[in-house]
Formats: sequence, structure tokens, C-alpha cells
Amino acid sequence: MISVVIPAFNEEKYISNCLESIAHQETSQKLEVIVVDNNSTDNTIQVVQKFKDKLNLKVVIEKKKGRGAARNQGFQKASGDIIFGTEADTTMPPTWVEELANKFNDNNVVAVTGTCKFEDCSLFAKIIMNQFQPFGMILHRVLFGYYWLSGFNFAIRKSVYVKSGGFNSELNTYDDIELGEKVKKFGKVIFIRNTPVIVSGRRFKKGLFQGLYSYFKPFIEYSLIHNKSVYLDDPR
Repeated sequence: MISVVIPAFNEEKYISNCLESIAHQETSQKLEVIVVDNNSTDNTIQVVQKFKDKLNLKVVIEKKKGRGAARNQGFQKASGDIIFGTEADTTMPPTWVEELANKFNDNNVVAVTGTCKFEDCSLFAKIIMNQFQPFGMILHRVLFGYYWLSGFNFAIRKSVYVKSGGFNSELNTYDDIELGEKVKKFGKVIFIRNTPVIVSGRRFKKGLFQGLYSYFKPFIEYSLIHNKSVYLDDPR
């Protein structure tokens, strides 16, 4: 049994493509999909409900605003032995579930983390970000000693998630980085580059450098200053 957890806040524009890509996974794995509504004020849940006949679907509510709280709620409700994490503005290749799930045939593997691609932003931004994103994950491993578990593309054994203490509900962002640090002591975390997901480039609509700044400012505060109250704005 595999659970796929998707936090969602005002994602009516993107979540249909996300769920459609999960419905078309080429896998024999038994799946459940958990969408965590994090106080949406648009038609996100109405869009999600259209997939109740295509997917083994659960919708749960998390009133506390923030990525950490939403992910934690979804992971608590998950029934799967392996839990996949992604985001509502993400679409997955048809082999996503199978590729990541197969890595757990090695009993030493506790988690798998992957990369993303951007397609709906400027050519310049796509070229830079599609090279920089995987490089950034490798650099993080070199500098800090562990891979973060990319919120848009990762999977983890539920037993290890529970042992680690799980997502920090107090974190608005970089909860996935903190989880990566927590789980490194339990076993092997694999980084895969050959199964990227496609993530919305909406954060780069006003330009590459403004988009990068929105990521890097809170990242520096979190990683170097150890400020756990950092905030990553919602680009709606």
C-alpha cells in the first residue's frame, strides 16, 4: 500500500493536472491519495471531488496554516507502508510511483528524494532552474551532510517517518529540509535524477531573480541563522 499526500491551498488552477497524472500512473501498486485542504477559499475541493471515481481519494482538513502543519496532517492519516509526498502544482511522469517504490526493495533505503523541471516560465528561467535545481540538492548534501526530501518529489517509509518525529507543524516552509535532517540517521536516503516531476514556474512569472530571491532569503535564514519562523509566501 502506498499513500500519496498532497497539501493544497487555493490550488483550483493546478490540482486537476496533479491528480490526473496520479490517476495515469503505470504501476501495479495499490494507491491512496490524500489531499490536505489548508484553508482554501477557492474551488480547490470541488475540483478534487471530481476525481473520487478515478482515485482512492481522501480529503482531510488542516486549519493551521502552513506547509509543515498540512503535510503532517496528511501523513498522520496515511495508511500506506510507504508515503509519497508531492505538491498540488506538480505533475508526475507515468512511471513516478513505480520508479520511487522500487528503490525500497533495498531494506537499507529509508527515503527517496528527486528533482523537478520547470516548463511554464521564460526560456532563460527554464534553462537556469532546470540545471540549478538538481545541482542545488547535491551541493546541499556536500555542505550539510544530507539530502533534503523535496516536498514536490519524495517518498519515505512510514515507520521511519514516525520514528523521526515527522514534519514540524510549526514550520511554514523548509519542513522538508528539516525532515531530511531527521531521517538521515535511520538509513540510506537515495537521490534520483532520472524521474523529475514538473513543477509550476509561477514563482518566476515576475522574473528569474525575483523568484530566486523568494526562495533564497528564507533558506539562508533557516539554514544559516537557524530561524525556524521563516515564511515562504504563497504565489497565488
